[in-house]
Amino acid sequence: MRKEEKRNLKLVLLLFIFLLLGGTIGFVYFRGMDVPSAFYQTLIVLLTHFFHEVNEPWSVRILILILMVGSLIMIAYLFKVFAQYIFEGTLGDNIRRRRMKKDIEELKDHYIVCGCGRVGQQIVHELNNEGVEFIVVDRNEKVFENKIAKGAMYIAKDPTFEDNLREAGIYSAKCLIAALGEDTDNLLLTLAARSLNPKLYIVARCNLDENTSKMEKAGADRVAMPYQIGGYHMATMAMRPAVVDFLDVIIDSKHDELQVEEVKVDEDSPLVGHKLTEYLSRKKTGVTVLAINRFDGTSVVNPSGDQVVYSKDKLIIMGTKKQLEEITNSIFSEESFVAK
Repeated sequence: MRKEEKRNLKLVLLLFIFLLLGGTIGFVYFRGMDVPSAFYQTLIVLLTHFFHEVNEPWSVRILILILMVGSLIMIAYLFKVFAQYIFEGTLGDNIRRRRMKKDIEELKDHYIVCGCGRVGQQIVHELNNEGVEFIVVDRNEKVFENKIAKGAMYIAKDPTFEDNLREAGIYSAKCLIAALGEDTDNLLLTLAARSLNPKLYIVARCNLDENTSKMEKAGADRVAMPYQIGGYHMATMAMRPAVVDFLDVIIDSKHDELQVEEVKVDEDSPLVGHKLTEYLSRKKTGVTVLAINRFDGTSVVNPSGDQVVYSKDKLIIMGTKKQLEEITNSIFSEESFVAK
């Protein structure tokens, strides 16, 4: 309910109390009734407009007219509020919010996007294309009227408050993306999120280069600078347009030609202790292993088939959507895919 409606309802309540007290005092003074009888008579007039006595002094008649008119004003306004509640979507909004709250409580391994400005809306667009479950938290409810964010699960509250992060299911979330407009807000958000869930993967937006180290110290696993990324991408488009076109194809989830996935090697994976060619040769699977990110932090780019795979390694694999699905069913589990 909006603030204006709440304020008007309070005025209606005050008017009812004023009429009730005024009517009681008036009947006591003008008709000589005792207080309980005057109170009862006032209630009858306000609630039923029932008063058949005609031979009354003008003071009593005016009092009764005032009570009836005041009662009609209250009834008219209450009917207006009720009609708005039914026909203008307020009831539907409340039902949708309750259903959304229930759906949020059932989420697991989901993404929390904090901030739905220009950067946040692009993140929402990409997550929609990927088909992953996510929830958006932003203090401004109007941003969710945007066609990109419309239909997404959201919480219209300040994401820097821990209670609101709990409501977004931070304990069961997989990743949090801090995409607020100010570095100070993203820093505070990162600190709050890391304290609530130490295992959470956090990607934080940063506008100023000198704040990246602060974000990392606060607990961000990755720090993204939109202006730097945009500038680098535009420069690459100018100098190597064909390379950018190719990268756009493999990154864009809407294309089935080529896709790149990051896959974590579990301890019980058949790949552990074996060479790449034994399970992931290009001739057998059609996929290409672009890199191996070792569990100790080192990386092997464009690895040869003789490279041995170890537990907790992460493989960067390129292939068509069909090829990636096939190796998922035969070698990896669905949970191994980092992006999912």
